Amino acid sequence: MICPQISRRAMIGGTAALLLSACAALPPLSLDEAVRRLLRRSTERALARLNEPGGAWDRFIAGLDLASGLGPAGLILQRTLMSAEFHRRLDAWLRPVALRAARAAAPRVAAAVRTMGIANARAVLAGGPRAATQMLRSAMGPAVIEAMVPEFRDALRAIDDPVLGPVIAALAGLGGDALARKLAHHADDAVWDAIGDEEAAIRADPSAGGDPQLADVLARP
Repeated sequence: MICPQISRRAMIGGTAALLLSACAALPPLSLDEAVRRLLRRSTERALARLNEPGGAWDRFIAGLDLASGLGPAGLILQRTLMSAEFHRRLDAWLRPVALRAARAAAPRVAAAVRTMGIANARAVLAGGPRAATQMLRSAMGPAVIEAMVPEFRDALRAIDDPVLGPVIAALAGLGGDALARKLAHHADDAVWDAIGDEEAAIRADPSAGGDPQLADVLARP
């Protein structure tokens, strides 16, 4: 959050002196609040960039193995699953579904950032480049997955693509609810990887995070 004392004109003009003096008038940021702000910034940036070229959803789609874990019958469909046409259609269909699933999970992540206990904020801030993300993911457990499963399940039931439909229906029939959960697990990994990447980027360049108070805390030795 940018310091409230700074006018819009000062922000647009990029007046560093005004920015620093305004923030100096604010009370010091507690270490707990610094961790929460770091996570809030990281989460907001990650969710905003999920669908950018080379981003988390590109890796999500590229790493998806629909047949694994569904037994020998799933392997029968392997040739179709590997075809370029199937992958093109899968990308076009699955990307917006995954984005909706991530948005469905976002309120749970935001609530966890606000309310979770932080046993040692100093250690988190002094930890590795993704220490806060790892702490949050551990605290939330499978909550993000559970929030995303219904979106994938509903999308699987409603699919009407003439190429994807029969294959997805066969996979869903083989695995029941397993396919929706498999997609949610893959999406969960992609979301947390993206949040961790944003945390690492903010730590590497605190001034680029848009929060001068947080930058001051992160810059301390």
